[in-house]
Amino acid sequence: MSRTMAAPPRPTVDERVLGAGTGLRFALLLVLFLTSSATIVNQIVEVLADPRNIRVGCALAAGADPESDYLGIGLAAVRAGDAYPACVRRYVPTAAAWVPFAVLAALLIAAAAVYWLLPRWKGRRGRVVPLRAVDPEGELRPLLDELVRVAGLSRPPRFVVAPAAATAGAVVFGRLRRYSVCLHGGLVARRRRDPEGFRAVVLHELAHLRNHDIDVTYATVALWRVFLVAVLPAYLFQIAQDLKDSAASAILGPAERLGNGHDLLLSGVMIAFVYLARADLLRTRETYADLDALAWGADARGWHHAAAHGTGKAAAPGRLRRALASFTALWRTHPAWDRRLAALTDPRELFAPHALTLFVAGATATIAGDQLIDVLNGPGAGGALRVLTALQAGLIVAIPGVSVWRAVARAVLTGGRIPTGLRAGWWTGLGLAVGELLTSSTSGSTRWLPSHPEALTVLILISVGLMCWTAQFAELSVRSWRGRTLRPAMLLGLAAIWVVFALWYAWWQADGHTFATGWAYSETGIRDALLRDLPGTVPADRDVLAGFAAALPLLLPIGVSPFIGWAAAVLWLLPLLAWTRRPATGVPDWARRALRGAPAPELSGPLLPPLRRVLLATAAGTALCWVGTVALMAVMHTWQPPPERRYGTYMLIHLTLVLLVVVCGTLTAAALTGLTARRFPLLVALVAAGTTALLGLAGAAVLGTADGCLGPLNTLATSCHVLPAKVWPTVQLLFPLALGLNIFVAAAVALLCTAARGALRSRRRTAAASPPDSGPAPRPERLVLRRVTAGAVCLTVLALTAAMSLPRDRAGHTSLTKQQLIPTASLPTPSPQVLAAQTDAWLRLGGAGLMARFTTEVLAVLTALQDKATLTDRGFAATRIRPHCVALEHLATETAAYFPVPDRRTQTRWAALHERGKRAGADCRRGIEEGKLTVFAAAMRSYVNIGASTPGVLDSINAEAGRGRSGH
Repeated sequence: MSRTMAAPPRPTVDERVLGAGTGLRFALLLVLFLTSSATIVNQIVEVLADPRNIRVGCALAAGADPESDYLGIGLAAVRAGDAYPACVRRYVPTAAAWVPFAVLAALLIAAAAVYWLLPRWKGRRGRVVPLRAVDPEGELRPLLDELVRVAGLSRPPRFVVAPAAATAGAVVFGRLRRYSVCLHGGLVARRRRDPEGFRAVVLHELAHLRNHDIDVTYATVALWRVFLVAVLPAYLFQIAQDLKDSAASAILGPAERLGNGHDLLLSGVMIAFVYLARADLLRTRETYADLDALAWGADARGWHHAAAHGTGKAAAPGRLRRALASFTALWRTHPAWDRRLAALTDPRELFAPHALTLFVAGATATIAGDQLIDVLNGPGAGGALRVLTALQAGLIVAIPGVSVWRAVARAVLTGGRIPTGLRAGWWTGLGLAVGELLTSSTSGSTRWLPSHPEALTVLILISVGLMCWTAQFAELSVRSWRGRTLRPAMLLGLAAIWVVFALWYAWWQADGHTFATGWAYSETGIRDALLRDLPGTVPADRDVLAGFAAALPLLLPIGVSPFIGWAAAVLWLLPLLAWTRRPATGVPDWARRALRGAPAPELSGPLLPPLRRVLLATAAGTALCWVGTVALMAVMHTWQPPPERRYGTYMLIHLTLVLLVVVCGTLTAAALTGLTARRFPLLVALVAAGTTALLGLAGAAVLGTADGCLGPLNTLATSCHVLPAKVWPTVQLLFPLALGLNIFVAAAVALLCTAARGALRSRRRTAAASPPDSGPAPRPERLVLRRVTAGAVCLTVLALTAAMSLPRDRAGHTSLTKQQLIPTASLPTPSPQVLAAQTDAWLRLGGAGLMARFTTEVLAVLTALQDKATLTDRGFAATRIRPHCVALEHLATETAAYFPVPDRRTQTRWAALHERGKRAGADCRRGIEEGKLTVFAAAMRSYVNIGASTPGVLDSINAEAGRGRSGH
């Protein structure tokens, strides 16, 4: 007799309790096909329209260095300002706007034609014949009609037979509403000998029809074949031409070859990812079809027989052979028979988030997102790009989100271990990061890897945090939801993480990815601008402003977004509402249906801590906020500058320190709850952190309202006037940071505290070790009190967030210019060859015209000066000289708007020349108009000096350009 009793078998959960989740992956594949095709079509059209690659010339003229990295090239375009797009519009030929769309539409029409013709081609290739040709007596028809009714198909398919196929199998093919089930000759011959096997095979194929697998599969196949036959060869031909052309340029050639190699690698990896994702989807569909056939009465002995004698048997012993067999299995569209057999008895594999599935989904989504930006990079496409980016963000998080919800639901219903979401978040985030490495948005065309790949960990952290939140919210919902279906709760949770990820993904696509290339901001320039713009001084103000200069580039793009308040609010307001529900009792209807009549577990209420315990942590954090704010005001009272200088640096530092105090109190509350909460620590910590931030900001607002009446605590006000309206601008400024970005930092702290607590435990406990106990039902007044408290908090946060989202005047002035914002260290000094090529491009694309016009106008003035009437006849000067003076003024403005000369020393001389011409032109015009001979004479002397200096400057530019004309 065994010493231990076997554990009772766990109940089997309906594999479609929350949907299969395969439709989302199919959608992602379709998006990737469309974006890849659109990107390649766009690139080919651009090459055909601009065969001389003048666009690269504009980049060179802007100062882009082909030997630099992505950051240096990008900063050169930023420094050029509007001059680069103006150069592209003026000199770069483009195809009509409708051409790329027409080509893409033609590809879609070709894919539709392939989809339409595939079934006919498949039938001819298999030499199929009608069923009556092999069953003239009609013995099979009644049986097949019965199986169609069992499968619940409203429209029966056409049955055909492939007599030449000796295998005992079948296949279904066709197009929308016109499907065919092809029975192999071996299966028809086996019908009498093995009727149950025949029935199982046919039901399996009918399950594919019931699950709508055929349309999506054949649509994917059609797009895939058009891409491989029409799009990819054209793309490879273009790359081959680029490689051939790159051999002729010693300057652009290395960068072009590296860029083409990068594109080839991306294409190969993308094709592999698409094939792996497609194979994984088809394997999953096969498993679902097996389970449906079994549920409709198919005999499982057919799978046992195939597992014992089929080709997909277990791998032979040996680590290398097992690894090779596992790798080979990834590329197959049908799972091995032993795995299919195991799924019939325990379909746990359908509920587990697969690492490969999530990794490939993350990587392909990133590639598709980068291609989407390439396609929609024209003027006026910003709105469409933002909408499509938000939709893509929803698709990215829905794939791992649905898998986590399914895994949590199964674990709760079967008493298994509750997944934490860490694994799903890790593999999804890793896929997103690897996808970024494969695209050109972080590495560019000059290097294989970005300068700072560690910045990509942001994607992993965001993904892990969202999936951990999803796992805990899913368990909370599964244990407390009492509807007929669990789908509304899942959709609510997915909508929440969609809002959050859409915010962060849009930030990453627009600004965040640049941190992988380096630091794109000049801290010195920002600090100096703050010193100029903000009056007043405080102790060590330069060091304080230096800290601001380092933090502002990180905080401003995401911290002031009007959507960050909504994204943060959903993370803690949704869990807060859990305290407003009555304790759950009994078994909900959705759980009974999911278990298919098996005994359902008693889903008791979630083990949320009492709300008063959360409020204790909130009280501690709020007290820290309020005491810290009072102490801060007392200290800053001793720094008070005169009243007229309190609204510059002094006020900025005051608001920043208030924000830091609120952040410290919020993180304290999050850490306390993260360390003490036994269940749902992240959700509980977020509730505590959000409430603390709200109360801490409210306390700071109350003290600010009374500022001027607090004696030794007065900071900004000079007189006692209690006016709530005067602190509203401060609340508007601090709210997105305190109840926006601060909440995400609190979530990170809570996750760290939870991990630390788990690491220090001597004995780990799983969720299944002790079933949750809801305890005694709360008294009605307690429930009412909780509802009132939660309702008041929710309404306050939503009202404030809505108010912050309203349009408001953000007008302001700063002395910071683009030139000061760009870090000079990130602009490398070009080599002599590159400098010569840049100067040559500068001349060809507008610089020569400016030089010619400047020379013409100066010579016209000097020629007119040779006439003696210039200084004696005012009318002569107004007619012969004044137009050229005005032209030189306007030319100086045009020159300032154009690219600077690539050589910095020559640019200094060139700019000084035009500045002197502008001043002389203004004096010339004023002297003529006002009749001031001395002013006019001084302007003429300036023109004489300008005429003497001009040849040297122009000769320097021409000589530099001449050295580069043989290099590219």
